[in-house]
Amino acid sequence: MDAREYFQKVVVPNFADFQQSSNDIRLLINALVSMNTVPEFLALHRLGYALDISREKLDEEAEAIRVDLRLTTLQFCANMFKHVRRVPRRSSEFIASSTDVSPNDQGTWTVLGDDLVEVVHKAFATLKQEFDRLAASA
Repeated sequence: MDAREYFQKVVVPNFADFQQSSNDIRLLINALVSMNTVPEFLALHRLGYALDISREKLDEEAEAIRVDLRLTTLQFCANMFKHVRRVPRRSSEFIASSTDVSPNDQGTWTVLGDDLVEVVHKAFATLKQEFDRLAASA
């Protein structure tokens, strides 16, 4: 599956499902996590899908894409759900936790002041724009 296929077959349906039931935390998390994988797909696309790419090179390229497309908040939020809590590696200082998010209270759907629904909508718009740009340049 290439970057465009992943976006069209996974991200777009996950986002559409969330839009249809925007009060469903499961659909929100699915949208967040699937969107957060797109920078790795875009990195592989930029690197020509070569099989001999090191993990470090892939991570470096994906991070550059996240910074360029302003998807670092998306990454933080997705990783918080993936790992339950955000705690720096060399510290026990708590930063954020998905246990603070109540599935039944959308007022709690925030992470460090960022509204998760807004994060999903902004990230989708950004990713759609990037894929539209790629299609136009192909």
